[in-house]
Amino acid sequence: MRLTRAVKNDPKVALLQGIPGLSGLPPAELTSLASLFDEACLDAGAVLAHEGEPGRELFLIVEGEAVVSLRGDALATVGAGEFVGEMTLFERVPRSATVTALTPVRVLVAGAGSFGTLLAHPVVLRRLATTLAQRLRAAQGSPDSWSETYAPSAVA
Repeated sequence: MRLTRAVKNDPKVALLQGIPGLSGLPPAELTSLASLFDEACLDAGAVLAHEGEPGRELFLIVEGEAVVSLRGDALATVGAGEFVGEMTLFERVPRSATVTALTPVRVLVAGAGSFGTLLAHPVVLRRLATTLAQRLRAAQGSPDSWSETYAPSAVA
């Protein structure tokens, strides 16, 4: 009973429940994941990640939109349910792009120390892998219809 009550009162758990791919997790797993994140709210124009700088955290966008740019050129817009900043934690190299809030954004932030623990959660690992695969397809110019046709929700 106490765990359920704590889950209902934990705002980070409530935010995770609204993320596609995470919403169906049991309360105990959501509570475990929530403990790995800090919550932050940023104004439009705030920079989450600077291209070329070392990165020590990843962001899970909960609300709002941000633009990903490389050398000043916009590459993509990201929004609720999407991770940004994870590549630097996988490779331990400087950030490959700049991420700037287009609107006020609410994010969950996980530092490098939490990254390994996050990867131990299969649903998070799958979500990160899916994000990276979608970005690779976009960079290669693969048709958008492939992602829609063969998305995990479309495949049993």
